[in-house]
Amino acid sequence: MIEQSDGGPLFAGLDIGSVNARVALVDKSGQPIYLDCERIQEGPVAATKALWERVQTYVSLDRIVSAGVTGSGRRIYEDQEGWQIFSSPYAAIVGVLLDHPNPKTIVEVGGQTSLVIGLEDRLNKPWRVARSSLCAAGTGRFLEQQASRLGISIEEFGSKALEWTEDPPRIAARCSVFAKSDLIHLQQKGTPIPAMLAGLSDSVARMVRAQWKGTFESPVILIGGVAGNQGVVRAFSGVLGEQVIVPSQHASRGAIGAALLARNESCSPKEFSPLRQSNNELTYVPCQLKPEILPDGWKPIELGPEIREVGLGVDVGSTSTKAAVITPGGEVLAKTYLMTAGQPLEAIKQVMANLVPMVEGRVMVKAVGVTGSGRYLVGNFIGADLIRDEITAQTRAALNIDPQVNTIFEMGGQDSKYVYLENGVVLEYQMNKACAAGTGSFIDELSEQLGVSTRNGEFARKAFDAEEQLDLGEKCAAFMSQAVTAAQHAGASLEKIVSSLSISLAKNYRSKVVGMRRVGNHIVLTGAVFYNEAAVSAFRAEYPDKTFVVPVHKEVTGAIGAALLALEEQPADKLSQFKGFSQLAEASYKLTNFTCHHCENLCVISMMTTEGGHRLYYGSRCDRYDATGIHLKQGKVRTHYTRRNELLFGNFEKKEEHAQTRN
Repeated sequence: MIEQSDGGPLFAGLDIGSVNARVALVDKSGQPIYLDCERIQEGPVAATKALWERVQTYVSLDRIVSAGVTGSGRRIYEDQEGWQIFSSPYAAIVGVLLDHPNPKTIVEVGGQTSLVIGLEDRLNKPWRVARSSLCAAGTGRFLEQQASRLGISIEEFGSKALEWTEDPPRIAARCSVFAKSDLIHLQQKGTPIPAMLAGLSDSVARMVRAQWKGTFESPVILIGGVAGNQGVVRAFSGVLGEQVIVPSQHASRGAIGAALLARNESCSPKEFSPLRQSNNELTYVPCQLKPEILPDGWKPIELGPEIREVGLGVDVGSTSTKAAVITPGGEVLAKTYLMTAGQPLEAIKQVMANLVPMVEGRVMVKAVGVTGSGRYLVGNFIGADLIRDEITAQTRAALNIDPQVNTIFEMGGQDSKYVYLENGVVLEYQMNKACAAGTGSFIDELSEQLGVSTRNGEFARKAFDAEEQLDLGEKCAAFMSQAVTAAQHAGASLEKIVSSLSISLAKNYRSKVVGMRRVGNHIVLTGAVFYNEAAVSAFRAEYPDKTFVVPVHKEVTGAIGAALLALEEQPADKLSQFKGFSQLAEASYKLTNFTCHHCENLCVISMMTTEGGHRLYYGSRCDRYDATGIHLKQGKVRTHYTRRNELLFGNFEKKEEHAQTRN
C-alpha cells in the first residue's frame, strides 16, 4: 500500500511475528502511507532486510525521524540506536485507537499466537491481557495446517466456509492434532468441505473465547491476519453473540501502533536493518545424517493382449488414497497415489480413473481388498471382497517383500504404526496416539512453515548440506513449530533446521510409537514419508545397529497387503464383487446426514445413496445402521458385537426369561 504524502517527516513501525514481518510508515498526522509484509522463512533478520529494501524503492529513508518495533521477534533490534521497543498489546491498542476511539475488547489472531485485550478507559486505565498457550490451536497456523490437509488454499478458506449455512460440525478447539482426528472422522462420514471449514472457523473462535476469563465487552475489534478470513469473522460473531468489527488494515495494526508510538520520541535510526543476527545463542552438534540415495526406477508394466488375473488393493488413509494392481505372487503391475483432500469417495473415483488406461481390458480382477481409515465407506462403494485393518495389511505386504522381516516401521500422513513379528507372527504392535509427532504430517507441516518442499527432494538436499544440527527435542507438531520459529529468530540456517527436523522425526517416532517395545534386527520402512532420503537416514542414525529395507513400492504397501489378503481368502469359484474401473470412475452418489434418536447417544448417521438407489449407512455405535447398509427393520444384522453380547449375557437373559415365566 502506497499513499501520497506531503514530503514531511515519517515514522516507522515494525511488527515482527512468528510467521510474518510487517512494516508501516505513518505521516505526522498519524495516517498510514505505506504498508508491506514479508513471510518469515529464513528468519526475521532476512525478512526485515527484504522489507527495508522495498521501502527504499518508494520512500527515502532520510525522511524517517523515529522508529518502533513490536512482536515476538522485536529483540533483534534490542540496544540498536534509534529503535524503540514496544510490547505487542501496547502496539495493538494504539493501532486500533487510530480510528476506533473507544474499543472495549481487542482480539488479535496472528500466525502463531492470539491475544485478547480488555480496555476500561482507552489507555487511561490499566488493561487486561490474555495470551494463547504454546499450542497452535486458535491461530493462523492452525487454519493453514488444516486447510492444507483438505486441499484448500488459505485464500479461499473464508469464502468456502461461508457456503455452509447450517450449524457447523464440532471440531476440537484445544489442539490442532485432535482437530485433525475430528476432520478424519468427518471425511469418512462424507461431510462436505465447506462444513468442515465452518467447523474449523468455529473451533478458532471457541479457543480464543476460552482464553478470556470474563465478558467480551462491546465493541469487539478483531485484528491480525486471520481477521481477513470471512469464515472466522462469522464464527466469532456467532460464538460471542454479537457482531465483531474488522477494521481496514487489520493485519498491520501492530506495525501501525509501533509507528504511532515512535512519534513520542524523535530519534532517527542510523541503521534500519537489524545489526543483531539472532535473539540468543544456539548450541550445535555434528550432523548425524549420512547422504542416502534410494533407487526408484519402477515404471508401470506394459501389459500384452493376454488377460491376466490380478488382485486389486486400495488403501484409503487420512491424508492419501492409494491403489495397487498385483499378480497373485505380489508383483505390482500398476499403482496410483493421490491426496484424499477430505473427500475419500472423490479420491477413489480419481484413483480408478488413473488405473483405467493402465489396466482396463487387460486384467481380470479376481479379488479386491480395502484397508485404511476410510475402508468401510470405500469398501462398500467399490464392491470390496475383503476389508482389513492397516496392521494386518502392512504386515502381509512386508512379509511378501522380505520373509525375514521382524519389525515394521510404517509412517503415514496422520498415523504411524509399529509391528514386531517372530516367524511371521505378529507379537506386538502399536499405533501413535492423538499426537502427530512421528508422522508424515509432522514433517510436512514444518517443512511448509519453512517454505521447503518434501515432494521434489529439496528437503533431503538441504538436510544433507548441513554440517551441524540443533537438538530440537521430542515435541508435538505445535511445540516444534515454535522451536523452529525460535531457531529462525536465533539465526540458524535453513539447512541446519531442516537437518535437525529429520532427526526429531525419528526420535519422536521412537519415543511416542515404539517406546520400550522390542525392535528386531531386520526392519522394513513403509509409507510415502520414506521417499524422503533424509527421513531414512535419520532412522539409520537412530538405530545404527539395525538392518533396514526400504521397499520400491513403499507408498502403497498397505494396498499391496490388502490385495494379497483378498486373493488368499477369495474362493477359487467365487467372482469378485468389484464394480469395475470405468464404472467407478464415472459413478455418482449422494451423501446425506441425519441424527438417530433411538437412544441417548444421538449418533449422526451418514447415508450414501448409490446410482442404483442402494443405501449404505455409517456412523452408528450399534448395529441399527450397519456398514452393509441393512436396517434393523429388514432383519437384525449379526456383527462381532452381537456375538459378544450373546457370549456375555446369553445365560443371564435366559434365566431372566425363565423367572418371568414362573411368575
